[in-house]
Amino acid sequence: MNGRIFVETLKKIGYPNANQLNGEHFDWWFDIGDERMFVEWFCNTVNEQNVLSEEELNGLKRLEVEDCLLDQKDLDQVLETRPKDVKSKYGNLEEMTVDELESEIEVLQLTRNLKIQRRNKQQLMVTKIHHLPMQLRDQEDECARLLREIRQQLVVKNAKLNDTLLNIHKEVQELSSAYSSTEAEKRPEQEIVFLSQLALDRYLQQEEQCTSALTEYTKKQFFQGIVELVASSDVEKFQLVHLTSQPVQGQCNEVLEEYKQQMARIQAVYSSGQRQLILAKAKEQSTEARLQYLEQIISSMRTRKLTDDANGIKAKKSSLAKELTSINVQIEQLINEELPDLIVENAQLLNMPVVKGNFDLQMSRQDYCTSKQDEIASQLIKQKARFELLQLAYEMELCKHRETHRQLENLAKKLNQSREDFVRRLEMMSDKSLLPSNKQQTLIDSSDTTTARLAEILVGDDEQQPFKTYSGLEEGAKTLQKEVVCLKDQLNATMHNQSFLRSALESDIEKLQSVMYTGSKQLLLHSEELSEPLRKLESQLQRLPQIIGNIADDIKSKHKMLSSNSICRGERSLYVHFFQDPDRLKKIVEDFERKFQTRSIGLDS
Repeated sequence: MNGRIFVETLKKIGYPNANQLNGEHFDWWFDIGDERMFVEWFCNTVNEQNVLSEEELNGLKRLEVEDCLLDQKDLDQVLETRPKDVKSKYGNLEEMTVDELESEIEVLQLTRNLKIQRRNKQQLMVTKIHHLPMQLRDQEDECARLLREIRQQLVVKNAKLNDTLLNIHKEVQELSSAYSSTEAEKRPEQEIVFLSQLALDRYLQQEEQCTSALTEYTKKQFFQGIVELVASSDVEKFQLVHLTSQPVQGQCNEVLEEYKQQMARIQAVYSSGQRQLILAKAKEQSTEARLQYLEQIISSMRTRKLTDDANGIKAKKSSLAKELTSINVQIEQLINEELPDLIVENAQLLNMPVVKGNFDLQMSRQDYCTSKQDEIASQLIKQKARFELLQLAYEMELCKHRETHRQLENLAKKLNQSREDFVRRLEMMSDKSLLPSNKQQTLIDSSDTTTARLAEILVGDDEQQPFKTYSGLEEGAKTLQKEVVCLKDQLNATMHNQSFLRSALESDIEKLQSVMYTGSKQLLLHSEELSEPLRKLESQLQRLPQIIGNIADDIKSKHKMLSSNSICRGERSLYVHFFQDPDRLKKIVEDFERKFQTRSIGLDS
């Protein structure tokens, strides 16, 4: 910036070829102390009025040609003609001493050395400036190469991004077409994506046909009156009928009376037939028993085993006759008393086959109805299962649609947020304060919050300089760089010290291990050299309680002596003052001396 001001000043005074000069090449001139003051003075004071005109230049040239200019001798003569009382800058030069001149020479030599150093620095800066274009050219080539590479990468990324956006656009179109109802109606069934878009007219028609067919089949199988037929299993019809019982009110009907008459006839015929059958069987068995007895007698007669004992035979015959009379009495009793009752009871059980037949018929009818009901119920359950399966599929698809809707809403929010951020970024980038300007600014704009915050971090708040400049920011960055370099140096030194300490610690640890472990690698709890001092210390520790007791007894005795003897208390206070407050002890001694002197004077008098 200062170099440009210098070039503008040269342009004002009409310096030749000033337009070809670059102000940045003169910025280093303002970084040197004395030259900076001169250049700033030159830029601030020199203008067109300080430049000689052509007429004045021509006059000067004529004077030089005509040799009208005074040389040194003529100039000295003119100076001698000046008044005596006018003081010159060098009027007191002869009055200066040799020491003052030597000191001035030393100062001038130091100034000369400083200027030589400054000249060397400027030469180094000039060489750096000469090499700077080459470095900048190399950096420019490197930046151009990097720019080309980045541009190629951006072209590739842009192509990939365009392909990705095209694919996303196609997928979004497919998704929108899949969810649109108008296009779903035009789409064939093979391309339908969702179940909700599928027409259920044909399915519902088939279900209605199945329902109507099932209804017709039910009507055919369960005709009118089958319920009464199946439900006619009255309990009273399946009980044993007592023919002697009196009919209850409401129970006498023709069917029951006819049933009773038929069963009464059957029972009467059964009773008489059973009586005759039993008597016939009894006669048959008695005849067989007699025949067997006669056969036994005949066989015994043939074998001649009969004895002549007639008395025994008669006795046996009389006993058998008695037994036979008792058996006949029992038989008559059974035939006249017990047998009719048993026959009657058995006859009453003749209606059991009829009841069993009725039960079997009723059970077969109920089994038939139950099987048909199970068949119809299975068809109804299958139809219900189809409807529930369809409902479950609709519910699952509804859940998926809700989840997709939620994800699409989140995606739309994110896209809107990204679009708003992009618009905000474009607005920020289109800000005039961020656009590059031809005029180089020295002060940091307050709207440039990023740079202002960076300057506040690097430079800090300076009350003397309320405005923040880019030069100050650069100086703060350089200072920070120097601090970073110093910290790195300190860190390296610290790491070196730590490594040295670590190596020293490792060597100490090795020494300690060599001391604490013997050749058999057994840990020694103490060194052999310390064993004798430790034993002495242990013996001293054992005697320590006795010594403490003696000291405590001595203290108690001294306390008693102090409490009883005032002279000892005085001595103790003097010792305390001697060790803690010598000034007070001095005053006490002086008081004693004065008292002693006054007492001695009184005694003398």
